[in-house]
Amino acid sequence: MELNNRRQSHLQQRKLNKLEKQEQKLLEQRPSLLSQKAAAWTAPVRERVREKIPGKAEQAAEKSAQVLQKAFEKSFDLVLEKGSGMIAKTFSEKKLLERYEHFSKKPLSSWELTKLGTSVAMRASGNMVFSTVQGGAMGALGIGLPDVPIFLAAVFKTLFEISLSFGYPYDLPQEQIYQMLLICAAVGEEVERYRASMDADTVAQEIRQGIMPSISREQAKERASKALCSAALTGKLIQGAPIVGVYGGFRNGVLLRQIGSLAAVKYQQRMLREL
Repeated sequence: MELNNRRQSHLQQRKLNKLEKQEQKLLEQRPSLLSQKAAAWTAPVRERVREKIPGKAEQAAEKSAQVLQKAFEKSFDLVLEKGSGMIAKTFSEKKLLERYEHFSKKPLSSWELTKLGTSVAMRASGNMVFSTVQGGAMGALGIGLPDVPIFLAAVFKTLFEISLSFGYPYDLPQEQIYQMLLICAAVGEEVERYRASMDADTVAQEIRQGIMPSISREQAKERASKALCSAALTGKLIQGAPIVGVYGGFRNGVLLRQIGSLAAVKYQQRMLREL
């Protein structure tokens, strides 16, 4: 029995070390060669879009950022307060929880962890494909800001499924604070990514201890809206232009992949630390 416990502890630490390396890589978030080429290819288009924005460029950009951030903040309220039940109908909560319970009753093994991680990745990939196609289609039609609630619904569908896959509820206010911090850690500016990752770990500990998180829901919402606004602004401006907006719309899929990848690592870390 003691030998088995030592083996499990060793496996647990080894997996955590691996996950920490994955997290570090995701937080560094160096743009891929494909992203760099796409950005270079669309630079002339983005410049033309900026020229069409009335008023001085800096003032116009600031105003656009404010409008987009407000759109995200309102969409967070809409999706979390009114849309959680509808999102839950798009996946089987019972099936995900049963799969986790089946996993939790077995001795911890590298194979079982890999299986669980693979199933989570597959579901996240499906959501990414949907968001990419949806964003691209709306971009082709020149629709930018109106797709924000749809994009956020895809984000939270991914986060809800990941949380349930690792045995955590998705609809508690404190859990949604944790999820919004994961969004910041995935797509925020560099300093915010590292800060949000540490804050998410703190909130996870507070949830485990049964105390209210030290970060409020409003604070988390504002930070997540700001992070998404910064990450999505150029794409949304392009998305407002018909046809050329396809690239801006496809940005949705990129952001969703970043959020899903980081969330899968953080939730698995959390689960292993709490075993």
